Amino acid sequence: MTLFFSCVDTYDVRISGSKKYLIVEGTITNVSDERQRVKIFETDDQSEYVSTQFSKTIFSPDSEALPIQGAEVKILENGSTSWNLTETEPGIYDMPQTFFANVGHTYQLQIKMPDGRNYESSVEEMLPVADIENFEVRLNLEGIQTPRLYNIRIPTQDFYLDFKDPAGEQNFYSWSWTDYEIQKICHTCKQGRYYTEDGTASSEGDCVIDSNLHPNTLYDYECSGFCWEIFPGEDIQIFSDVFTDGQLQTKKPIAQVPALQKNTSLVVIQQKSLTPGAFRYLKLIEDQSVNSGSLADTPPAPIKSNVLNINKPEELVLGYFTASGVKELRHMLSRADVPGVLPDHLFAALNNRDPILEPESEVRTFIPLAVCRASENRTPIAPRNWQFGQ
Repeated sequence: MTLFFSCVDTYDVRISGSKKYLIVEGTITNVSDERQRVKIFETDDQSEYVSTQFSKTIFSPDSEALPIQGAEVKILENGSTSWNLTETEPGIYDMPQTFFANVGHTYQLQIKMPDGRNYESSVEEMLPVADIENFEVRLNLEGIQTPRLYNIRIPTQDFYLDFKDPAGEQNFYSWSWTDYEIQKICHTCKQGRYYTEDGTASSEGDCVIDSNLHPNTLYDYECSGFCWEIFPGEDIQIFSDVFTDGQLQTKKPIAQVPALQKNTSLVVIQQKSLTPGAFRYLKLIEDQSVNSGSLADTPPAPIKSNVLNINKPEELVLGYFTASGVKELRHMLSRADVPGVLPDHLFAALNNRDPILEPESEVRTFIPLAVCRASENRTPIAPRNWQFGQ
């Protein structure tokens, strides 16, 4: 799904590794309903990865990085209050739900590995960030090109922001965005049928193989309730006010949201503060991404993290841990003026085919609806500020 999002400036630097590297990634924010989490992975000794995999999100192909399980992970707030993180998925450690981050507070990550190695990050202060003062959405019929849809171009709706940089202080910014789209199809079975709670499937439903079906038979199952597909923008955007201190920034391009279906979606844009260290880290990734490929270019190389092995500080660790103050824009995005897109078309857009619903038959006359399983890319819970009926 990430192939759809080649927005504004995507930093795509492919790097080969010749040894194992620990990868630590996490950003503490002041968004109350956002999962505060740290991800800890390790590359294999022949890994090849894209730099952006370890700067915005470090979910990488399973063959290229393995989760570190069973670590003791904590975050120290203001040098005194300690918060223990819980491993909720392999390699993913979440802060307690009672945790709430605050602008002006400092945060430091501490990790004790299962083999006894100890790591800690630099102390990162959560800095304030300017308000989003205005925004504009423009229809872009040229849009973006995606190889997944027969290499055709998809129209996009492009977001532009205005904000006033505070005068007399050094500020660093980054932006990210997420698109929440209604999904009508929640499960697909190959050479099988979808069942729930019949002794042969989990309570959330699963496919049960039917040897009487052709091996290439596909059946798709509609969702039993509301379901949202989550599309994070994969681009990294950073900005320093070194030459524009105190000025009003207008019409800054932030996101190109593909119009995959006619349905209204919710677009969430986050304007974030960066610490000087986090800005330098992302700027190094940006600089590597714009190499021209000439002999004068420096070959791409892993960029050192702010997370250090306490007993072996020369060890190269990848990724970055930081804290960011966030201001959000949440906008219900209408596709009424986008030509050529169809309602309830998300499944077809992602799979290059229309859904194939299981027909009623002698095998069973009642076709079940499928559960919307919560994951990184899907949720059955309405995102905050979703407006039904639009």
